Amino acid sequence: MDKEENNKHQIRLERHKWPDEINREKKKKKVIIATASAVVIAFLLGWQGNRLLNSFIGNGKNSEALALFERVYSDVRSSWFFVNDMEDPDKTLVENAIKGMLQRNGDQHTVYMTDEETKKLNDSINMSFVGIGVTYMEAADTNMVTNVIKGSPAEAGGILAGDVISKVDGVSTFSSDIPIKEMIQGEAGQPIKMEVLRAGKPVTLEIVRGRVEALAFGEVIEPGVGYLEMKSFGRGLADVTESILKDFKAKGVKNLVIDLRDNGGGYLDAIQDVARLFLDEGAIVYQEHFTNGKTETYTVKNSVASNYKFDDITILINEGTASASEVLTLALTENLGAKTVGMKSYGKGTVQTQRIYGDSSNLKITIAEWRSPSDISINNVGILPDHEVKLPDVFYASYPLIGTSEYAYDTVSVAASYAQHALTYLGYHNGRTDGYYDSATRDAILAYANAETINTDGTINQTLLQRMYSSVLYTWNGNRAVDDVQLIKALEVAKHGS
Repeated sequence: MDKEENNKHQIRLERHKWPDEINREKKKKKVIIATASAVVIAFLLGWQGNRLLNSFIGNGKNSEALALFERVYSDVRSSWFFVNDMEDPDKTLVENAIKGMLQRNGDQHTVYMTDEETKKLNDSINMSFVGIGVTYMEAADTNMVTNVIKGSPAEAGGILAGDVISKVDGVSTFSSDIPIKEMIQGEAGQPIKMEVLRAGKPVTLEIVRGRVEALAFGEVIEPGVGYLEMKSFGRGLADVTESILKDFKAKGVKNLVIDLRDNGGGYLDAIQDVARLFLDEGAIVYQEHFTNGKTETYTVKNSVASNYKFDDITILINEGTASASEVLTLALTENLGAKTVGMKSYGKGTVQTQRIYGDSSNLKITIAEWRSPSDISINNVGILPDHEVKLPDVFYASYPLIGTSEYAYDTVSVAASYAQHALTYLGYHNGRTDGYYDSATRDAILAYANAETINTDGTINQTLLQRMYSSVLYTWNGNRAVDDVQLIKALEVAKHGS
């Protein structure tokens, strides 16, 4: 059995943001780490310097390159002023060297992760944990809940998307050095008292921690129509999905909407396990093309699709639909004639595998390109939906982090642009959205502030933007039956065909 085959259970097809990407986006790396990454950009397998490097002596150019690395590493280790500020200089310098090398190679999906980063990634894919079941944004002390997982303790306890987590068991989340995640997570069955700011006012809630299984959610959304939302291709996705499909068939569901929006992918075996619920025995799910010219085709084995036949399947996709989600989308469209609704998908058509080292660190490396059953590659291209439907513009506008900056009338900023988009969605504005703060924008801000009892002279600051963001989330989650035009179109297609 060749190396690729031996690693099949470890392959991931995903577009999750890796820990190093998150760090780059936050731009909060200490000067120590940033400088180390800039200075030490070669590669060393481990941190036992001479012993490992000497094993490469005699390999020509490799020997010369590694000798250069050894000189730089030795000088930095012995002379660099900031080296003693590191907890483990040898390990940190080498890990930064590895990451620096990979970041410069142009493949954002090949990354080196420490054991801690690997665990975080696995947890984010499998989406199974003990806690309350929310996602939130910590940036700039926002602490805003961006999503409440359906069926979770948080939903049962009354938390809403848009709430700002201000206290956990009486401890302020803004002044504590303890990460919110550690404050919230605990043993199943334990109660937790949380204070959230809702529309600027404190609300106290008591929630009982429990096990959260967030891979998928399903409901009969209309008579005869089932709605299946897949959040990630974690290892338990097939079991959760099958239980939902069983419930749908028992309730007479004939048409199915599968929501893959913002599903960034996951494990390879999860795709194959899910495919057997929909596709007949022997149907092609996808292909892999390797650099040596080898092609491997993956087909359905142990199909149970005969138990879950639907008249029509419609798939929701968007810019966040990536990799494993794109694999499943093309497998269902090409084999079953499923229709797609939404916006063009991300376009990640490569396959990664993991090389796990003795210290539990992990090299996730691209080894192949995957293609559809009909041999179509969507890498850097994406999938164009059969029915293109765009959500309100505010959902394509990035929430800006402006810190202590403020923007007044007759200025131009990304903050003003976000405010204009948010106020348009909330019904206060119908003018420009290009970021120029004009009189119409000021009138809209003051009208919004009056309705929300916010004390402001119209100056745009982080606090005002946070309230607008909260309002957008409250409105969206309270009015999805009307505002989610993509889902509305998908239901129409599922019931009446293309």
